[in-house]
Amino acid sequence: MSSETSVTNPPTFFVNLPTINLEKATAFFVALNFDHIKLWSDDKSSAFRLPGASSQVSLMIHIHERFKTFNRPGTSVVDAFKSTEALFSFMAKDKASVDAFIEQAVNAGGKADPYVLKNYGQDMGMYNRSFEDLDGHIWEVCSMVGLCPGA
Repeated sequence: MSSETSVTNPPTFFVNLPTINLEKATAFFVALNFDHIKLWSDDKSSAFRLPGASSQVSLMIHIHERFKTFNRPGTSVVDAFKSTEALFSFMAKDKASVDAFIEQAVNAGGKADPYVLKNYGQDMGMYNRSFEDLDGHIWEVCSMVGLCPGA
């Protein structure tokens, strides 16, 4: 959990996602070592820094009512179990770190590998796995292990 009493070096990029259950979703991302920024969190939203080298990226999860205030009037919040709204990816230092992160996501209640690339992406110069969070959003964890063919 964050021990920040002020945010003097704020994240430079924000990903905002809806959640059905803020308490469970917050616990899920805390279990994945996302740094919970309590100063920017309340009973309708939770703020985090992504772990490791991605710490300049913030994840904001919001209950549906608040999430709708950030969107065009008249639009619907996507049900991520039925439609793909985006794919969220971040890097790990090596294959073992990718596998460890997926295991951590499963232990926190997520689903491992909702899709699998052929040879786990080796043909594209990476080792890639994915997990589904509690609200159905798909996250990739990748490590660059080689070059893309023709590079």
